[in-house]
Amino acid sequence: MKKEKIKYTLPFVNKGKPFELSNWTVSKHKNVLREVKKWEDKIKDEKKLDEKYRHILILCGLNEVDPNVTEDDLDTMHPDDLIAIFAAVYYQGKKGIVDKSDFQKGQKTPKSSKK
Repeated sequence: MKKEKIKYTLPFVNKGKPFELSNWTVSKHKNVLREVKKWEDKIKDEKKLDEKYRHILILCGLNEVDPNVTEDDLDTMHPDDLIAIFAAVYYQGKKGIVDKSDFQKGQKTPKSSKK
């Protein structure tokens, strides 16, 4: 079964039209971390650096949809919406690591290991 992508809307993204986020990848995450590294000398306060990290990560995801989105746009958001869009960008495409054992498929007891 194919998982359907969620459509999001933000007034300053894609002219307010619904959009989908692309999958978050290790490559994208490394790019964000490289960008944050550039700010470490300028921002000494850890909380402010963490805020910068979140903004960079969100912008990385949203700029794939609309390259005109800026950090100033993010500053106009409600804090709960900012948290929600961070999670949406970060977790997009997450599949999870699942063991497909018989027990997880509904077998009442796990198979015993032979010694």
